[in-house]
Amino acid sequence: MAHGPGRPGMTDRRFPGISDVVTQESINAYAELSGDYNPLHVDLEIAAASEFGGTIAHGPISFQSLFRSLTEGLDVEALPAGSSVSVTYRAPVRPGDAVTARIVRPADESAADGALAASCVNQDGVTVLSGSVLLPPA
Repeated sequence: MAHGPGRPGMTDRRFPGISDVVTQESINAYAELSGDYNPLHVDLEIAAASEFGGTIAHGPISFQSLFRSLTEGLDVEALPAGSSVSVTYRAPVRPGDAVTARIVRPADESAADGALAASCVNQDGVTVLSGSVLLPPA
C-alpha cells in the first residue's frame, strides 16, 4: 500500500460516499441549536419570496455527509486534533436534497501536505461545496 507524502497512512484510506437527505425539520433543529433563525432558513414565506425561492440549509448542514465520510473512513468518532477542513460553498442546499460526500486523493500525489480533495454533490450532481481536508500525521 502506497502512502502519500507527509501524511503516512492517510491518503491511501478509502472514504465512503455517505449521503444525507436534508429536511426542513433538520434545518429548524439546527436553527434552534445554533440560534441562527435567519428567515432564509426557517421562514417559508420570506424564503419563498427570496432569490432562492424557498428555504435553504445552514452551511454546516451541508458538511454533515462530509464529516460522516471522514470519521467512518478513519474509523473514529471525531476528526483528529490538528485536522483542517477548508471549503467553498458552490450552491444552496434545500430541503429534500440528498447530499453525498466525495473525498479523494489529490490529483498531484506528490503534494507535500497530503491534502485530500473533498466535495459534496446533490442528487442532481450539482457540487454544493468543494475544498480540501488536511489530516495530521498518523
